Amino acid sequence: MDDYREEMAYDQTKNIAQWYRFIGSDGESKAKRYIFGQFTSLGIDCHRDPFTCSTFLTNILLPIGLLLMGILLLGASYFYWQQSFIISLIFTVVLLVILLVANVLWTGSDIGSKLGKQYNLENLVGHMKAQNPRPKRTVFLISHYDTKSQSFPVILRIVLFVLSAIGSLILVALLIIGIIGNITIFPNLFGGYGLFLVAIIVSIFDFLLLFNRTGNKSVGATDNAAAVGVQIAIIRDLLDYPPENTDIFFLSTSAEEIGLMGATAFIKGHQSEFSKDFTYFLNFDVIGGAGKIILHTKYGIPPKKTSSEINDLLLEIAQEKNLKVGTQYLPIGAAADHLPILKRGFKTTWIQTGDRKVTTKIHTPKDNMNLITKESLRTAIILGFEFIQKIDKKP
Repeated sequence: MDDYREEMAYDQTKNIAQWYRFIGSDGESKAKRYIFGQFTSLGIDCHRDPFTCSTFLTNILLPIGLLLMGILLLGASYFYWQQSFIISLIFTVVLLVILLVANVLWTGSDIGSKLGKQYNLENLVGHMKAQNPRPKRTVFLISHYDTKSQSFPVILRIVLFVLSAIGSLILVALLIIGIIGNITIFPNLFGGYGLFLVAIIVSIFDFLLLFNRTGNKSVGATDNAAAVGVQIAIIRDLLDYPPENTDIFFLSTSAEEIGLMGATAFIKGHQSEFSKDFTYFLNFDVIGGAGKIILHTKYGIPPKKTSSEINDLLLEIAQEKNLKVGTQYLPIGAAADHLPILKRGFKTTWIQTGDRKVTTKIHTPKDNMNLITKESLRTAIILGFEFIQKIDKKP
């Protein structure tokens, strides 16, 4: 097939990117109604999947966690410097627990979703049924339709999170080794004054993140109107080449920008309906900007892998179609809707535009249609469409 309808994806992206779409806003509501109308006008089943959430995790728990991390890091290193090793150990252990909890929360959690201001939101779920009444497999193409703006560019936020997380983990390891050494047979294993100075620097990264305020000043063309445009174009393509043995779902979530709440609610509520062996989730997020497509093959500290089966097949398609597609490991600092799905054992990956010029404008007023290229939209459409075709032909 030659016509993948990137023009259609571009026009749909433009229509959605006219609204500021933070959760609970008028723009989010208009976008939701528009996307629902586009799905149904193409003749596929679509239903609204309601859920309730709040901004407690991102607006309350995250700032408290950052503040505690900085204080505990300073306390642990200060008391180590003063050779109060038991107190230093207590501070260090509490800090380690907070880091472990944070690692769980950033991959998708509804902890605290009943606290604070409540939002009644909806995921949109389009469904194109296989021609075979007994389909062999299921493919989900995922987008999110909400947006946010932030004081810090995404690149700066990611850098601060990475430096904070890695710096904290290194210091925790050194403190534990140093404390054990001083208590046992290796006194003065590490200089306390030097560790305290490093802790001051790492804590500054934590404290700076407290000033990264969230608002509703981005229309989110690449993040993530373009992903919805890609979904709509693929629906239209599949009407001409309908899958025989594969059910296709088009999931467009809300509340991604406040902690992956929509995706978490969906997979938590529906995971029993799908086979983990024969269901595939392709998450399109930050799509449409110039540059090669990135597949996120690893995430977290220590690294955890996304689905090698999905990634290998997408790379095979890229080679066959001469597409610019690479891979990336993102340790921390950003999250996407595939994470709560992966955490529950399903096959999934994150497909993203790789140009750093685009990444620096995410969550700012500059994330607009000036960033969108039809070539990049075409690449994303091809990956999604051809993936479905190959999965559908598997025995």
